[in-house]
Amino acid sequence: MMTTFQKPALKAMMTICVGGLFGFTLAACTSAQDQNYEDNRACYGSRHYNGCMNQQQYYRDREQLMKQEKALINAQQARENLRMLREIRRKRGDY
Repeated sequence: MMTTFQKPALKAMMTICVGGLFGFTLAACTSAQDQNYEDNRACYGSRHYNGCMNQQQYYRDREQLMKQEKALINAQQARENLRMLREIRRKRGDY
């Protein structure tokens, strides 16, 4: 049984998590056309245009991989936090 203190805290935690997930989703929304435009702008006039374009793609791929790794770490931390919360509640006798 949840105490009156735990219910608002749980609701606040859920709101923050959903808001963060929504924010990450919006931040990741860029079209291929936008990316191509930015790459062309960055490489315009370069003697090594193809190499520059490949480097731009490499940076974008690496950035995406880093974001995915951070999301995985955040998900693992959230699972650990939930496990700890359940353990604390079990020790208190709330379950």
